[in-house]
Amino acid sequence: MNTNLQKTQKMTRASRHLTGLLEKHGRPVLTPVDFFGLIRQIYQESPDKKLYLRKSDPGIDDYHRLKRILIHAGIVRIDRDYRARALRILAISDRPTEEIACLIDPTCYVSHLSAMERWGLTNRSPKALMLSRPDRKTALDKLRRHRQNILGEYYDTDIFPLHLIKHPARVRGQRVRMYMTKLAGATLTIRGSDVRISTVGQTFLDMLQKPDLCGGMPHVLEVWKQHAETYLDSIVTAVDTASSGLVKSRAGYILQEYLGLDHFRISDWKAFSQRGGSRKLDPSQDYAPMYSETWMISINV
Repeated sequence: MNTNLQKTQKMTRASRHLTGLLEKHGRPVLTPVDFFGLIRQIYQESPDKKLYLRKSDPGIDDYHRLKRILIHAGIVRIDRDYRARALRILAISDRPTEEIACLIDPTCYVSHLSAMERWGLTNRSPKALMLSRPDRKTALDKLRRHRQNILGEYYDTDIFPLHLIKHPARVRGQRVRMYMTKLAGATLTIRGSDVRISTVGQTFLDMLQKPDLCGGMPHVLEVWKQHAETYLDSIVTAVDTASSGLVKSRAGYILQEYLGLDHFRISDWKAFSQRGGSRKLDPSQDYAPMYSETWMISINV
């Protein structure tokens, strides 16, 4: 190896300090923005010049230099799944697919059949991890705010152009499927992890908005029959947020006529009922003559 290259790749005080920050950070993967944020932290924490930094703020050259040193020292490596989109911190134990995806992409969350499985609502195992993110404009705005929190006044820098994360077809050996939607709803972070997931109420709402991503409407009806009474308040709160009157009619029919459940707010949804040939309980099936006069939808399941 070239001697000059060896010298540039020796562990410096700054790179050793960065190694400590990476281990303290405790996450097995970092995006380039996350990594640069920690480099900025080094510069901010070195007022006594003990790290021998030559300037007050880091640049892209410092990013590449420190990354190269840590790769050469076996501290980090390019992530095997996300490639240049993420660094793998080798001293930190790896984590499951859904956690890696949520760490790398702050705009996404576990949804639909994968969320149903997580909440214990289904005994089906999804063929792929189902992730959702908001529509492009909303997701970019969310990503911009996330970067601002990490980079401060650097958030609008051209060093790392703003773009949405493209997830590989497989992450940690599991297939991943991304769904971008204007119907992205409420989420929470699972305690003790970095996994974001649709709330239980939102998960029930998603079953009515996209039943095809939740095992199909017959399976959705099975799930509602088994669990809707337990989560009735959460379901009603989530359905209230739906912009679609048809979704409210589906929820009203299932709760009142199919399951015999009631809630004082359900009657408000009847105002959204209207006749129409496209108003079906199952959007994937043909219109059927069996009909709910109250909820004005074809019972085609």
